[in-house]
Amino acid sequence: MVRPVPRYQEDLEALATLMLTDNPPLRYDRRKEISTVVYGFVDASGLGFGSSLTSPGGILYTIGVWGKDDSTETSNFRELHNLVATLERHVDDGSLSGSEVYLFTDNTTAEASYFKGNTPSLRLFELVLRLRRLEMSGALLLNVVHVAGMCMRSQGTDGLSRGDVGEGVMSGQAMLAYIPLHLSAIDRQPSIKAWVRSWTGQPSLTPLAPEDWYGRGHGVVGGQYNQRGLWLPSESNERWFLWTPPPSAASAALEELLISRHKRTHLNHVVIIPRLATATWRKKLYKVFDVVFEVPPGRRAFWPADEHEPMIVGLTLRFVSSPPGRRAFWPADEHEPLIVGLTLRFVSSPPWQLRQSPLVLDLARNLHGVWEAEEGAERPFLCQLSHLPEWLEAM
Repeated sequence: MVRPVPRYQEDLEALATLMLTDNPPLRYDRRKEISTVVYGFVDASGLGFGSSLTSPGGILYTIGVWGKDDSTETSNFRELHNLVATLERHVDDGSLSGSEVYLFTDNTTAEASYFKGNTPSLRLFELVLRLRRLEMSGALLLNVVHVAGMCMRSQGTDGLSRGDVGEGVMSGQAMLAYIPLHLSAIDRQPSIKAWVRSWTGQPSLTPLAPEDWYGRGHGVVGGQYNQRGLWLPSESNERWFLWTPPPSAASAALEELLISRHKRTHLNHVVIIPRLATATWRKKLYKVFDVVFEVPPGRRAFWPADEHEPMIVGLTLRFVSSPPGRRAFWPADEHEPLIVGLTLRFVSSPPWQLRQSPLVLDLARNLHGVWEAEEGAERPFLCQLSHLPEWLEAM
């Protein structure tokens, strides 16, 4: 016997809502063929909201202001409510049926609530339930992705929520230019390779190609058949591997890295991924890596937020809004931070694995405060981390 908590009633009502139909509806999990992919951005400001979606005929956009009932709600509610309402409008007209939809928001709570499927707030939970029903009734695949606020401004939907229809995609820019889910960190900034080589002490370290995730990334290179016809893989001499998957494929890459970690405990791995679509891969990252840290955009030369001249509009100069004391960016080359993970090989004496050792925790703590300092301030800590196994075994 168990005592039901007060929330139990709402959960039963949600379950009944999902099972209203006489016949179980199909909910797509993965398809062999996708006929249409739709990309859209949604944003809510203090007074208004806006959205922009791709369509065969161009950009479909919405501009609105909050009524009295919604104006007093929290920003988390307004952001998620705008996302749900945008999707409902296009599901009702049938334009999204059978498609895969990517909706981008600058609100982390909206992304987390959708992927988790639950939230302590009853108001937000009701919105998540509406999203799940839309997936079934609209026969679509939905992906909610968090992006940086600067990306939302550059793309133009932040301006839509304030009544401005002359920025980003609304001025004729391509929607896909603001959605680099298919690009790895190295594709976007090749100079990252030199930075990693500088503190790992591996001058020939090269990123693993996608086909290398399943062989070379496991410490295997080639092989041969024995006399009984069994394939025997040959072990690689490499001890450091650099993984730079694009955000859209990061989950698959990290799955292989987890296998490699269990098979070859003498290997060191570095992974670098732009902070996009993290709901699909962040849990795996923290599961295996000894140290995880973020590199903010514009703090280092290898991940710049390039400064450009302000745009000239008529006879006035218009700047993109930015924090006080900092020059405006138009546009920022890199909007989101880099997430960097480092996993070190096992050592031949206690504590065996260095993940929770005081030395690693202390060095990782120091890393989080160096990005405001001058160029290269992080290098001493990263060098110590990468050579820590050798130093411990030499003691």
